[in-house]
Amino acid sequence: MSSPLTGTRHLLRLVLRRDRFRLPLWVVGLGGMITASALAVPPIYDSPEKIAGYASAVGTSPVSYLMSGRQAAIDTIGGIVANEISQVAQLGICLMVMFLVVRHTRAEEESGRAELVRSAVVGRHAATLAGLLYGVGAAVLIGAITTTSMLATGLDGAGSVTYGVGLTLLGLCYVAISLVAAQLSVSARGALGLAGAMIAIGYVVRGVGAMQDSALVWASPFGWAQRMDAFGEEQWWPALLLVTVTAALLALAAWLTVHRDFGGGLLQSRPGQPRASRFLGTPIGLTLRMQRGLLIGWAIGLTALGLLYGAVIPTIPDLVASNPDIARAIGVSADAEQALIDAFLRYIFVFMAVILTAFAVTSVLRLHGEEESGRTEAILATRVTRTSWVRAAVVVTGLGTLLLSLLMGLGLAAGYGLGMGEWDRVAEQVGGQLSYVPGVLVVAALAVAIVGLWPRRSAFAWIAVAFVFFQVMLGETLRLPDLVDGVSPFWHLSEVPVEPLEALPALTELGIVTVLVMLGLWGYRRRDLGRS
Repeated sequence: MSSPLTGTRHLLRLVLRRDRFRLPLWVVGLGGMITASALAVPPIYDSPEKIAGYASAVGTSPVSYLMSGRQAAIDTIGGIVANEISQVAQLGICLMVMFLVVRHTRAEEESGRAELVRSAVVGRHAATLAGLLYGVGAAVLIGAITTTSMLATGLDGAGSVTYGVGLTLLGLCYVAISLVAAQLSVSARGALGLAGAMIAIGYVVRGVGAMQDSALVWASPFGWAQRMDAFGEEQWWPALLLVTVTAALLALAAWLTVHRDFGGGLLQSRPGQPRASRFLGTPIGLTLRMQRGLLIGWAIGLTALGLLYGAVIPTIPDLVASNPDIARAIGVSADAEQALIDAFLRYIFVFMAVILTAFAVTSVLRLHGEEESGRTEAILATRVTRTSWVRAAVVVTGLGTLLLSLLMGLGLAAGYGLGMGEWDRVAEQVGGQLSYVPGVLVVAALAVAIVGLWPRRSAFAWIAVAFVFFQVMLGETLRLPDLVDGVSPFWHLSEVPVEPLEALPALTELGIVTVLVMLGLWGYRRRDLGRS
């Protein structure tokens, strides 16, 4: 007789084998950014005056509350480090476990592979438990790396452990949320949408509660983790809230697993229209329809991000006035207020463009996802050619990138206008954001080339995203050699608005985009579907 958990160990080994490249990329990428940020902060705030200036400028900023919450002990170096890494660490660990867990639960059922596995001696809960253990392991790794990096900077041991444990428990909570979403939705995209919405809601609720200094922070797992008050008066009872809610969600996921059909979900898909429009019958129309939810979600998120960053700009002169080292680090005078703002704008432009590369690669890899699912064969059995199918994916990705970049620029301009009371730079700021689009398109075109030439290595496209993010975030801090920096397409573009726009680098990168897309199309037309 087999139990509901039979085969869990073997499934976990299979998960680790399949993600032998993906998991290290997540751990090294996210853990590396957390570690580098933790190590970079103490040298900047190396005096009581600078620490007090940070606490005065950032620790009382409503925008900082919205983005990072109310960090305890903000007037200590430990509190500053925790506040600086919180946004990346908390959102990063939640997104990591969401993608990993959904990939090995709902996505496996959707592809049909889970049904093949279930035909062997495998218990009903084995796949869910394997996904749970995998997500738990990944979250523990990030929590351990965060604690170790804090200890390496000489921070207080109790505060470092408290922060690391809170971060880990936050990740575990969203592991459970992702498992519940996998039982509710009938597709991996739907499960990612549900879990991603819960991450966004939790993050925003904590931020709004922190701005209002209200009890609303207690309605969010982000708030529970932060109210453990690392580096302040450490308190561990909020961890009980995270543990209790996580346990309840895991029990709910187990119950839902038993009370749904295998391959199905509790939330059924809405039936479509009986007849398709003429545009939907075209490759571009179908591709756009398939990516509609992706575009809408990214549009809302990136516009809101631009609005937040635009609203932060008024705090920059005060922050730099309290710590002139920040001005020297970005190469401008602390007395030149407009130069400071322009330098900060340039950083925001590049940072949001790098985030946009994640959308571009996700959009391109849908081409490979449709091929893996077998739907591409049905499409190409009609009058649709391989060339038109790839062209549709490229067009939708390119237009989507332009649209999202435009929305980011408009959001940034709106936040800047509201914060500074100046509305005469809208066109300049929107144009500045659009000036970095060629760098995004180079990364997207590389993904097209990989899908066309080496489809089984399509996940390698994420290495390019991780590298450009690393180069933009830490290239100047780590003083990477020009040979390494030069691999990033963003390094070659004009540093708008710090310097005037030069057309030659942008045109050169657009030429590279054309070559990479043609290579991908050439490979896609000449290989067998589903093979490299």
